[in-house]
Formats: sequence, structure tokens, C-alpha cells
Amino acid sequence: MVPKEMGIIDYYNETESFGKIRNDIGEEVLFYQSSLITGFSLKKGLKVSFNLHQTLSIAINVLIIESKD
Repeated sequence: MVPKEMGIIDYYNETESFGKIRNDIGEEVLFYQSSLITGFSLKKGLKVSFNLHQTLSIAINVLIIESKD
């Protein structure tokens, strides 16, 4: 199993359900929202965990850890 990485949403476009996560070492990883996340509005600053898809180099299994608020 691929280990979880941590990061913060650096950019999110609600219209296109597309964004970028900046991981703990400063690299940007793309992600796409493919399902609704109940109770949360995706936005810049949310702390998330994710897996990196090995062949596509995108974030998958993104989970919100905590908000910046």
C-alpha cells in the first residue's frame, strides 16, 4: 500500500473541481474532487492527507485533516 502524505490545499477551483496541494516538502500535487465531501467546503489552507497515484502523479484518497479557520 502507498503511504499517506500530508499537505495543504494551495489552490482550488470550485467550478472545475480541480486544485493543487503543496506537500510537506514544498512540491505541488494536482487533485480532482470526484465526490462530495459532507460538511466541508474545499478551499485554500485546508490541511489534508492523500496518497500519490504512482502512474498519474496526482493526489488520490484526499482526506481533510483540519481547516485553517
